[in-house]
Amino acid sequence: MKAQAPSAYPAWLLPSGFEDTLPERAEMLETCRRGLLDLYAGWGYRQVIPPLVEHLESLLTGSAADLDLQTWKLVDQASGRLVGLRSDMTPQMARIDAQISADGETRRLCYAGTVLRARPDHLGGSRAPFQVGAELFGVAGPEADLEVLSLMVESLLHCRVGDLLLDLGHVGIAHALADAAGFHQDLRAELLRLLERKAWPDIRLWLDSKGCGTELMDDFGILLRAHGGLEVLERTQGQLGHHGAVRAALDQLLFIWTQLQQRYPQLQLQCDLAEVHGHQYHTGLLFSAYGPQQGAALASGGRYDGIGLAFGVSRPATGFSLDLKPILPSVREGGGTRTIWAPGGQAVDLWQAIAALRQQGQRVIQDFSAELAATDPYLVEEGYGSVLEKSGGNWHVRPLTGPDITIEEDAE
Repeated sequence: MKAQAPSAYPAWLLPSGFEDTLPERAEMLETCRRGLLDLYAGWGYRQVIPPLVEHLESLLTGSAADLDLQTWKLVDQASGRLVGLRSDMTPQMARIDAQISADGETRRLCYAGTVLRARPDHLGGSRAPFQVGAELFGVAGPEADLEVLSLMVESLLHCRVGDLLLDLGHVGIAHALADAAGFHQDLRAELLRLLERKAWPDIRLWLDSKGCGTELMDDFGILLRAHGGLEVLERTQGQLGHHGAVRAALDQLLFIWTQLQQRYPQLQLQCDLAEVHGHQYHTGLLFSAYGPQQGAALASGGRYDGIGLAFGVSRPATGFSLDLKPILPSVREGGGTRTIWAPGGQAVDLWQAIAALRQQGQRVIQDFSAELAATDPYLVEEGYGSVLEKSGGNWHVRPLTGPDITIEEDAE
């Protein structure tokens, strides 16, 4: 029998963009996930768990079609239909909302789970982000956007991310200028793609080729330069406020800006009115949060009204999502459960002492190879904070860096 040639790739090698989450980080991720879901529950957001796989037309329906290039596709052997692995949970939230909500009903949903991307969002990024987010359906006003934005900020603060910078934009401004030019749908989409690249020379040539007048070209020039602080919003309101839809969008941004300053004085704010990423998906306010020395956004979201139309219900909707993995290093590592070393043995009183500690929420690891603890420095190096020892007929927990303490329920 001919021997098989060794594979060029080791059996343990994972595909590019995928990684194992090892115990320490897995514990941090799970702790943060639980904390975020508890946070959302306190705001009235109820968790749902959508399936990893759906029919492709459901995942890519309507304005979610721009997710096509990010979606893994395969054939369902049971039905022969094409299915996709979710690359974003927001379309699934829209489907669920359309199924369970009545017209005019307000619905708050949240979620946490892995999504799969055909390609990473940025160089060196994961193709299996752990996505956490919240969506608010049925409320069209800026108050809903403010609630979702505030919850996104609270999420990052909960995960101990400091020095946050929040970038605000509004897709409605670019749409209003395109409406003023009278462009039909195909031309509008072409223009928005150019705006997404922020290529002003190309935009100017394109507008000139479509016969746009000087006034409209100047308006687009103002839009491309509209990025910075609060003064940019106020100045642009004077420059482009003659477009009613632009004025309404700027009023919303000013409302959001003022409220966020009052709620989070430490939060840095900036705006970029020419930002139209996801223009096929979003319909209004856009926002992204950045941390110190972070090139990619830590969390982002915005308004996406009408996404449920393909499911038979066109509803106002706004929400945000974040990938939990990149922000884990910012999560507080100390102050959690400290590991207690316990000796080996099967004595009933030892078992009862260990069980009592575990019921108190302590983490106890029994060392089956030893009945006496090693030296304190060695145990500290191994990650232990305390030792379970027996003295005077009772079991006691002795901190490795302090005096003995007795557990709450000593076992006789």
